[in-house]
Amino acid sequence: MAIRLFFFLLVFANLLFFAWAQGYFGASDEGREPQRLAQQLNAEKLRIVREGQAPAAAPAVKKEAAACRVVNGLAVADAETLKAAVEAAGGEAKVLPLAAPTLHLVVISELANKAAADKKLAELTRFGIKEQTAVALEGGRHEIILGRFDTNAAATALLQGLAKRGIKSARVDSREQAAMKAQVEARAPESTLLQQLPKLIAPYADAAIGECAP
Repeated sequence: MAIRLFFFLLVFANLLFFAWAQGYFGASDEGREPQRLAQQLNAEKLRIVREGQAPAAAPAVKKEAAACRVVNGLAVADAETLKAAVEAAGGEAKVLPLAAPTLHLVVISELANKAAADKKLAELTRFGIKEQTAVALEGGRHEIILGRFDTNAAATALLQGLAKRGIKSARVDSREQAAMKAQVEARAPESTLLQQLPKLIAPYADAAIGECAP
């Protein structure tokens, strides 16, 4: 009788253990292996590495090298506008004003006022000088321009001719002119320049793209 009772108790204990192991009682061991596997994130990305072997690094993304182009044939104001457009497209740009040729004038200057200028104009007319222009300056002063030339030699030739006709007050005055044209030097990844720069210069009829100076 005792053996039979022990046998039933043993079977009952095994049933209880089986039910507990299957989680029928509601409490489960969160550390069990099946549950840990279910909680893994991105398990498919796991890779077994031999001891002492470092995992291969991800390939580095190669940064595109910057390129440089220069845009010619622009007015100064247009160059400033293009510079802003290149910067808005993610590049860098700077405006390079082009020096205008020096202007060489044959001029009678330092005339105190308009009355003095009119008197000198009348005198020049008597000498047969027809090419003359009076210009008002600051402070009421005036000057009379007798010729404008791109070279000093041409201006000097006119001055010598005037001296032979008795006009001794004229002189050659070489003056720097304000820049009327400019370049834009643009720097950006080469693909950006190839795609964007032709579109950006389209509004400017005389604009042309060239290579930057080395």
